[in-house]
Amino acid sequence: MEEFTIRKAVVENADQIAVLLGGLGYPNTPAFAKSKIVKLSKSSSDSVFVAEADNRVVAVAHLHIAELLHEPGRLARIIAVVVTNNYLRRGVGRKFVALLETISRDTGCTKMELTNSIHRKGAHAFYKSLGYIEEPKRFVKVLE
Repeated sequence: MEEFTIRKAVVENADQIAVLLGGLGYPNTPAFAKSKIVKLSKSSSDSVFVAEADNRVVAVAHLHIAELLHEPGRLARIIAVVVTNNYLRRGVGRKFVALLETISRDTGCTKMELTNSIHRKGAHAFYKSLGYIEEPKRFVKVLE
């Protein structure tokens, strides 16, 4: 198995991150990805990481930490974990989630959550294997 390293994302990763996100159906440009990396890197509530192998980005992850008003602790939200097809089932996703869980615990989070498209059955099985349970009620409104 080829080795990979996980580190914070930098703007130079924007091209490859845009491709990864496009593969999930979130088409954007490298310029858009770059603007988001710049913005998120300035946030104390957000962290963006990449997994790199052979000098190329093979995965990206985004974690957001939110303060809770209604109960003790904070909430960690996995905004995205995207792994390129040829790195699926090689441990990248597991290492990302383990890192995000460690960061979350260390910053006082008492819960973690994520959303995943209904058609991504493989991802559902992956998260369930890591101890996540499905709580399917969610309401969304697109603001214009």
